[in-house]
Amino acid sequence: MTLPTESLTPTIADHDVPLRPITLYDVIKDCGGPNAVADLLSVSPSTVTDWTRRGRIPDSDLRLEGGTNYSDQLAEMQREGTLSAAVIRRLGRRL
Repeated sequence: MTLPTESLTPTIADHDVPLRPITLYDVIKDCGGPNAVADLLSVSPSTVTDWTRRGRIPDSDLRLEGGTNYSDQLAEMQREGTLSAAVIRRLGRRL
């Protein structure tokens, strides 16, 4: 008896290894897209689109006091992604 070879061959999906780096666009898409994110964060869709063009959320999210908490909200809104707020905050930034 021979086993089917496709069941023995590991795939990218089997290991959850992304084919490319995850971007803010990916996170926003996972959260329902720019319109859904804009509604839930009480900002305009064009603001969310601007974030995706820049590849990062506003600098105000980096402030410890008096800043925004968009990254926290995006982390909670994700459907499939498991990125933490800290990782979302760093997306698109030079470290």
